Amino acid sequence: MRNHFIHQSFCKAASLWLAMLFFSLSAQAQVTNISGVVNSYYSVIETIPVKACVRVSSTAGLSLTTKVMIIQMKGAAINTPNSAAFGDTSSLANAGNYEFNYICYINGDSVFFTYNLLNSYTAPAGKVQLITVAQYENATVTDTLKAKPWDNTTGTGGVIVLDVVDTLVLNAPVYADSSGFRGGLYVQTGGSCTNLHSAYYYNAATTPTHNGAYKGEAVADVIASQSGGRGAPANGGGGGNNHNNSGGGGANLTAGGLGGGNSSSTGCLATFRGMAGKALSNWNGTKIFSGGGAGAGHNNGGYSPSGGGNGGGIIFIHADTLISNGYKIAANGGRGGNSVGDGAGGGGAGGTIIMDVNTYLDPVTIQSNGGVGGTSDDDVTNNKCFGGGGGGSGGAVYFTAAAPAGSITMTAGAGGPEINRVSATCAAAQPGVAGTDGLSFTNYSYRIASSFASYCGVILPAKLVSFTARVNTKNVVLNWRMLNAELVDYYEIERKNTAGQWQLIATIAAADGQDIYSTTDNSPKAGDNFYRLKITEKSHSVFYSPIRLIQFHDDNTVFSVYPNPATDQISITYHAQGPVTLFLSDMNGRIILQKTISGPSTQLPLPVLAKGIYLLRVNDTVKKLVIR
Repeated sequence: MRNHFIHQSFCKAASLWLAMLFFSLSAQAQVTNISGVVNSYYSVIETIPVKACVRVSSTAGLSLTTKVMIIQMKGAAINTPNSAAFGDTSSLANAGNYEFNYICYINGDSVFFTYNLLNSYTAPAGKVQLITVAQYENATVTDTLKAKPWDNTTGTGGVIVLDVVDTLVLNAPVYADSSGFRGGLYVQTGGSCTNLHSAYYYNAATTPTHNGAYKGEAVADVIASQSGGRGAPANGGGGGNNHNNSGGGGANLTAGGLGGGNSSSTGCLATFRGMAGKALSNWNGTKIFSGGGAGAGHNNGGYSPSGGGNGGGIIFIHADTLISNGYKIAANGGRGGNSVGDGAGGGGAGGTIIMDVNTYLDPVTIQSNGGVGGTSDDDVTNNKCFGGGGGGSGGAVYFTAAAPAGSITMTAGAGGPEINRVSATCAAAQPGVAGTDGLSFTNYSYRIASSFASYCGVILPAKLVSFTARVNTKNVVLNWRMLNAELVDYYEIERKNTAGQWQLIATIAAADGQDIYSTTDNSPKAGDNFYRLKITEKSHSVFYSPIRLIQFHDDNTVFSVYPNPATDQISITYHAQGPVTLFLSDMNGRIILQKTISGPSTQLPLPVLAKGIYLLRVNDTVKKLVIR
C-alpha cells in the first residue's frame, strides 16, 4: 500500500511539473507535428485589383487573417510557326508572378486582402491559384511533407508553402519531386512511316499514325492541333517525331536537353528528335516557375511506356531555425519513361525552392535537380537503333541570406542511355543530350505585398496575429505579427514587476507596410517574467495581447549546459549547494532521463536521441537542448 502511494504521488508530481513546464514554455514549445499535404489550393476565376480582391472557385476552409500566396502558373505567349522557332517565348506576360498577402474579408466568392496586389494576374486563363500558407509556432515534419500534384484542369497544386515562427525540425523529407508541369503522355501508335515527319507540331491524339509524340507541359498552353511533335513549347520539352525519336528535356531558368534520335540503317529512318525545353527569365527574381514537363518518345511497339518526366514543383519555407536531421528538401524533375525498340521520354526540369531561414543548425540537403532522360533499349536488334530521352534542366534555389552549409544541387539530368545497341549495323549514334545545370541565388527578397489596401481598412481593425516570447542566452526576445498594421500608431512592451504592476520596458513606433516586429528585454528579472503587448491604434483605440510567461534565473540559481546544440554528451554546471535532480524530456513531455548531479560541473553522457529539440529541467529552471 505504501509503495502504491509513493508511485501515485510521484505521478502526480510529475504531471504537475509537466503542466508547469509547458505553461512556462508555451511561447516557444507549441510544436505541431505535420505531414502530407498541409496547404489548401483555390482556383482564382477573376482578379479585382482596385479592391485588392480575387474571386475564387470556392471559399470553403478560408478564414480571416490567413496568410496566402497568390501565384500565376501559366499565361505566357509563344511563337507558333511550324519551324524551329516554334515555342519561343514572345512574352511571359503575367506567368510566374507571385506574392504573399493576408485575407481581411470574405464575401461570397470574393476574397479581399489587407494589402494592395503587387502584380497583375490573368485569371482564369493564366491558371492563377490562391494557396493558404501553413503557419505554425514550431513544427516537426513526422512523415513526408508533400505538394498536391499540379492539376492543369483545376489550375491548382504543385506548391508547398510553410511559415514557422520559431523552429522547423525535419524527421522526414519535404518533397515536391515531379509535382510541377506534367510530362508528355505516353501513346502507343501504328508503325507506319514515310520518313517525312519533320513538322514541329502535330495533333498528338491522332492515331494510328501519330506523327509526333506529346509535348511536355509548360508556362504556355498549346492547342490540340499543336499538342504533339518535336517543337518545344517554352520550358516544356518537345515530343519525338515518327519514327521512334525520343522526347526533349524540360527547362526552368536554364535549357533542357535534346532528345535522342533514330540512327537505324534500314526501314524508318527519320531523325526528328524532341527539341529541348527553353530557358525562362525570372525577371530579376520577380517570377518563379514550376519545372517544365518533358516530351514523350514516339512509341509504336508498346513494350514499355515512354512518357516524359514531370517537372519539379515549388517550395517556399520560412523559419527562424531549421534542423534538417539529414532529410532533404527537394523539387526534382522526374525521370523520362524507358522504351524497348522505341523512342524514350525526356526528363522533367527541376522546380523552384525559396529558403527564408535565419539559422541552420546542421548541414542541409536541398535538391532541385533535372530528371534523367529515359533509357532506350535497342533489344540487340540489327539495324534498329534509337537514342535515349533528353535530360531535364536543373531548377532554381533562392536563399534570403547566404547559402548554408550542406549539399545544395541544381544538377542537370543526364541524357538517357542507349543500351543493347548493335553499332555495327546502325548509323552513327544520336544520343539524348543532358540538360543544363540550374541556378542558385543568395540575398533574395521574395515578393510580399506591403501597400495597405484602404478598402480593407474600412472593414476590419488592426489585429494581432501572433505574440511570442523566448529566451536567448540572458535575454528575452519578443516577436509579434500584425494584420492591418497600418492602423497602428505604436506598440508598448510591458512586464509585470514584483509589486504586480505592469511596467513599460519598450516603445516601438509602427511603420506602414511592416507587419512583423521584434524587440529584446535585456534585463529580465530572476523568476517569473510576465509580458504583454499594448497596441495603440491611430484612432486612439487600445487593445492588449495575451500574456506570455518566461521563467528566467540569474547565474546564482540557474544551471548552464555546453555544448548546445549537442550530439552525445553535455557538460552541466550548477551554481548552487548540494545535489539536485536533472530531468531530460522530449517536447511531448515524456521523461527520457532522470539523474542526480552535484556542482560545480558534471559530464553527462546522453542516451541515443533522434535529432531535434528536447527540454532540460533542474528545480524550476527549464532550458531547451538541441540534439544534432
